[in-house]
Amino acid sequence: MVDLLKVELSQNKMMAFFVMAVFIFAFPLILADSFYLDDNWRAQLAGMEWKEDGRILAAWLYQGLSFTQGAPNIFPLPLLISIVAMSFALRALTNHYFLKPTVVSCLVVLPLWYSPFFLQNLSYQYDGPAMALGVMAVIYAITFRHASLIVRTGVSALCIAIGLSLYQMVINIYLGLCCVELIRTANECKEPRTSFIVLRDRLLQFLLAVAFYWLTAYQFITHERTGLRELNNGWTEKLSADLLLAAQRVALLYNDGNAWLCWSLLIIAFTGFGLVIYRVLRVRANILHRTVLVGLCLFAIALVLVSIPGLALIFSYYNNGARVMMGASSALVLIFYLNYQALTAVHTRLGGLLIIPVIAMLSFSYAYGRVMYLQKELSTSIAQSVTYDVISNKDLRGVEKYYMVNNPTHGWLVGADGAFKLMPALKYVFYAKFLLLPEMLPRSTGITNVFSFDDDGRSENVLKGIFTRVVPLVDNKFYSIYVDGVDAYILMKTPSVDDVYFKTMHKTER
Repeated sequence: MVDLLKVELSQNKMMAFFVMAVFIFAFPLILADSFYLDDNWRAQLAGMEWKEDGRILAAWLYQGLSFTQGAPNIFPLPLLISIVAMSFALRALTNHYFLKPTVVSCLVVLPLWYSPFFLQNLSYQYDGPAMALGVMAVIYAITFRHASLIVRTGVSALCIAIGLSLYQMVINIYLGLCCVELIRTANECKEPRTSFIVLRDRLLQFLLAVAFYWLTAYQFITHERTGLRELNNGWTEKLSADLLLAAQRVALLYNDGNAWLCWSLLIIAFTGFGLVIYRVLRVRANILHRTVLVGLCLFAIALVLVSIPGLALIFSYYNNGARVMMGASSALVLIFYLNYQALTAVHTRLGGLLIIPVIAMLSFSYAYGRVMYLQKELSTSIAQSVTYDVISNKDLRGVEKYYMVNNPTHGWLVGADGAFKLMPALKYVFYAKFLLLPEMLPRSTGITNVFSFDDDGRSENVLKGIFTRVVPLVDNKFYSIYVDGVDAYILMKTPSVDDVYFKTMHKTER
């Protein structure tokens, strides 16, 4: 086993390792087979609407895979394809970082897929594979090499533009990997000119990619988006607050059970960074060049932290969902890389300790898959209850349309109370803000006349008036049904945060 960690892997063995590792991480999502948020209406309507969001390649992906003009549900085929594609990309990145890659070298790049936050992206049966292919595209933008600056810049920029056309937030991963690239170049004791060339190339690639995207996929955007952050009075305070919120979300990964692991990773990474700075200071160059290199390394650390929320920070409304925190994947790669440098400097076999955080992230994935299945069971149970009331209640037989009014559940899922308590990040990453959606009913119960109140354009005041003057015909823990003429309203309730269940098991003597 120890020798296995030191043996250089062939390209085929690396590919086999990554396919297995990537599949194992995604397997709980396949096992749960649960629709997540937008999946519900997309599966019901075989709808796309990615082009209007500036993600035209996501639409083309499903049209191509399904051989239709829409997007019928063909899960898990797109995810399996993305697993193989991502495995190729991770192998390319490993070859880019290491001259003689080993199993330990492969562990360094795994966080690009194993990031706990990335689980929310992969939870989407439709969007998840497209997002994964976007990550693959920006990885190839980093790994592509060519002697010609024009070819190198053009191809890498095209890869980034492809990634943006699949999911714009993948730019966070690109920025983070650029930071890893700067630190890696400095660590390899190359002359300062090499680091400046890397910085120049990545900047040119980024600017050209933005131009490519703006001239192509961006032109199809029709959906209204939130405005950009305005630099008016108080913008620094708001930006600081958003950065603090992002830091708090990252801190959720820390819990009592993994505290020792988190601190070990950070301390060893700090030691590894110190080793990088020491190597930079030993480069044969004048003091100015070495100072600039140290400054670039410090800048890279700061940028990789900012790139965790990344693109989300430029908008006036800050979306703090886990799916936009894609830069966390790059930050974890940097932490693993610095740990690798520190550990292998002591002994080559110590790099194998990186398997411990990999197993921790794998454990998180399987806990997450069980939570997804719990939510699926709860939603199915409530859907069956609603269907029973609609079909069996005589007072509801004259209703022509039902309008469902959803209230936020704040991630309430009583069956996962224990897991949420032990792993706070689990609730943040999963965060389902509903108990039931109207588009779930046709698929699971055959009820076809239930619609979302938000999509009907009716006034909130009208809705409040109905709830004030009409007595509900059905009223239970999860919903109430009000009838007003030929229309009925299903009001989904917000469960109480105090509604939890913990059972203490006592051993009995026989």
